[in-house]
Amino acid sequence: MRAMLAAAVAFTLCASGASAAVSGAPAQVARARSCAPEAFGAKHDGVADDTAALQKALDACADGGAVRLGAGTYLSGPLFLHSHQTLEVAKGAVLQATSDHARFLPATGAPLALVNAKGGQDIALVGEGVIDGAGQTWWPATRAAKAAGTAEPPRPRLILLSDVDGLVVRGLTLQNSPTFHLVPQRAHNVLIEKLDIHAPADSPNTDGIDPSGRDMLIQDVVIDTGDDNIAIKSGQDDPAHPGAATANIVVRNSTFRRGHGLSIGSETNGGVKDIVADNITFDGTATAIRIKTARGRGGPVRDVVYRNIRIANVGQAVLITAYYPKIPAEDAAQPIGPKTPDISGVRLEHVQGDQGIRKLGAVVGLPERAARGIVFEDVTLSGDQPLEVRNAALTLVGGALKAASGEAIVRGAGADIVERSR
Repeated sequence: MRAMLAAAVAFTLCASGASAAVSGAPAQVARARSCAPEAFGAKHDGVADDTAALQKALDACADGGAVRLGAGTYLSGPLFLHSHQTLEVAKGAVLQATSDHARFLPATGAPLALVNAKGGQDIALVGEGVIDGAGQTWWPATRAAKAAGTAEPPRPRLILLSDVDGLVVRGLTLQNSPTFHLVPQRAHNVLIEKLDIHAPADSPNTDGIDPSGRDMLIQDVVIDTGDDNIAIKSGQDDPAHPGAATANIVVRNSTFRRGHGLSIGSETNGGVKDIVADNITFDGTATAIRIKTARGRGGPVRDVVYRNIRIANVGQAVLITAYYPKIPAEDAAQPIGPKTPDISGVRLEHVQGDQGIRKLGAVVGLPERAARGIVFEDVTLSGDQPLEVRNAALTLVGGALKAASGEAIVRGAGADIVERSR
């Protein structure tokens, strides 16, 4: 498995023109032992609390074993996976978060996810079943806090896998997380594929996948959520990889419906590089292609390729900006520091969309540090409103941008736009 994923990521990155050293991928997790939760007292009837039985099965099958959830509903609080372990949620099985919020909110520290791992190796989370976060019991308090302008109450992730080296997540349906669904955090050598992730469009902050780390392949996923479909992040420096704590990530052959699009950021202070998005369909997202960062949480974002992209029925097709959450109408230059956004080397290749695009979008850098090396090659987009370009160097090669009325591009301060024929 390591060799297969290494080859897939390396091929995609090289084909894009990006350079990357791929260290490997998850090894096939051994399944010499199998531990059935029923043997430890699991009822899987959706009524009894199966947390203790599930954790006993996971503990009994640590370091080389597998735990399989068969048909039924397993009501549970937080669970903790071990190295060299497979958790299979089989077809017909539902791993259902309990609505007892206190179980996920320790006296100190961050909320616990339904499924957790920390610092392990070779972990697999697979199957054709469902993992449900019971977010409906968490969202009303968050909506009320947002409406009142007060601090939002803490909420757990659905799956949080931190500092794992060698990870496979495959085949599952993930739904109704209280907040982000799948978070491989500072993870290395990751394969995520064939997932269906969904939550209501108005569910707050229910990102689909929020990866950070290195050497990841995400493919064949369908995501329909209330926030970023995918948000690639780099919120912490990595001393072993200065300038790019998050690198070598490929997202391909996927469909994004409702949500905020395929994003990088907003946390980029650890650096992001060598990202490829290939063969993606956006239909119904608020934004499609999105890079978002801001002063105070910025860092280098470079060598990013979006290729073979189809866009329809979106609010904005392209949003590449050094401001978050909003782009100001005017701004003055500020001193450059280590957390000043630095966006460069972003290519859009073979991007098409002519239905239901309200705004072509924006490419906006900072007055003290422009976005550089932004290339649109064979980008053909038609929308109601134009593309805003400010403090950015943009090269257009082939393709065509069209707005319903007026010019397709609004040139602001610091816009450097070059049009080239083939």
